[in-house]
Amino acid sequence: MTDDDRSPVSSQETTTALVQRKLSWEELLGLMRAPKEESRFAETLVALQQLVDWDEQILLPLGENLFIVAKDGKAIVKTKAGAELGPWNGNWKMHCRVIVRRTREDFLRIYPEEHLTIDPDLVEIREFLCPVSGTLLDVDCVPPTFPVEVDFTPDLATFYTEWLGRDLPVAL
Repeated sequence: MTDDDRSPVSSQETTTALVQRKLSWEELLGLMRAPKEESRFAETLVALQQLVDWDEQILLPLGENLFIVAKDGKAIVKTKAGAELGPWNGNWKMHCRVIVRRTREDFLRIYPEEHLTIDPDLVEIREFLCPVSGTLLDVDCVPPTFPVEVDFTPDLATFYTEWLGRDLPVAL
C-alpha cells in the first residue's frame, strides 16, 4: 500500500509509475528506502517496453532514451524513437547526429556568461542526438580531436546469466 487510504497496488504498477515519473516524492522516498524486489528489473523492462512504439524486446536500458534490444537474434542499440544505432558492443555515437560546440559563442548558447568556465581552446562539447527525433542522448566535454567513445559497454552475457540467472535471449 502507498497510503492507508489507498488501495493496494502491484509491484508492476509501482515500477511502471516509477518509470513514467508519476510517483510522489513520498512514494519515491519510500521506494528508495525499501528493500528492492527481485522482480524490479523485469518489471522495469515491461514498463519501458510500454513507452516505445516498436516491438523489439528491450534487453537493457542504456539511458532514458537509449536501449539494447533483441532484433533478429542479435543485440543492437536502439533509441526510444526507433533509430537503430548499430551492434550493442559497437560505438552507437557514430550513428547519431552531432552538434559540436567549439567557440565561446557556441558555449554561450547553452551557458549564461556568468557560469561559463569552459575554455574553448582546451575543450569542445559534443551533443549526440537521435537521428529520428533529435532527442539528446549524450554529451561529451572533451579536448578537440579526442576520439568519440561510448561511456561503457555492458557485459550482457554475464549480466543475464550470473546476475539475473537466466539465458540471454540473443546470440552475441
